[in-house]
Amino acid sequence: MPATVASAATAIKGTHARIVRVDACGNPVTGTGSLVVVTKGFVQVQMEPQYEDGEEFFERTADGTPCVNQKDDPVLKRMQLTIDFCEINTTGVAYLASARELTVNGAGVTGTGFAFAEGSPSNRYSLEVWQRVAGSGACDASGAQRYIYNAWPNVGASRIGTYTVENGRSTLQVQSETQAASVAPGVGWGDGPGSTSWLPTGESVKAGDHWLWNITTTPPPTPQVNPLTL
Repeated sequence: MPATVASAATAIKGTHARIVRVDACGNPVTGTGSLVVVTKGFVQVQMEPQYEDGEEFFERTADGTPCVNQKDDPVLKRMQLTIDFCEINTTGVAYLASARELTVNGAGVTGTGFAFAEGSPSNRYSLEVWQRVAGSGACDASGAQRYIYNAWPNVGASRIGTYTVENGRSTLQVQSETQAASVAPGVGWGDGPGSTSWLPTGESVKAGDHWLWNITTTPPPTPQVNPLTL
């Protein structure tokens, strides 16, 4: 078997984010009822892995000498995502946080805001974030711009963070948690929603995946104020 040729890149900044509606099983929703939001209006996306510590076994003999000293490996349970928006897309935020979007005459065409009521969040989404590659590796040998592609295919359990009104800018924070991606044949997240893939040819989500990170020369999608369908 030939040796794997590794790639290396230095990630910098965040250029685009794409939010796609997925169903309760993590499958991208297509056609009527689908939702795609592409934005540059975010300040940061922070990921914090959540681990379950391994069980520890330690026992001493009667004279105090360690007899058993072993600890199981930790288990990755999920990723916690924190997204700070400086530009608030009413449709996108209302969906992420399972809020009710306020629309002109209730027609559902032009969104102007949102309303939160008590209850548990139910909406799920996939999040993709693109970064630039810095330094001498910014372009490949052909001169094409390289990007870092981050994907969290199945995200939900969202909650709103602190919102501050003051003599300064206001950012809106959404905190969410990942679940393992759907790998159902033909309907799972696959190599990403839509006709464009930012994963290598032949690659797709595997059972248990929560986060994908890839170097690509395929450019990000174009930001849109109005949500799109898939």
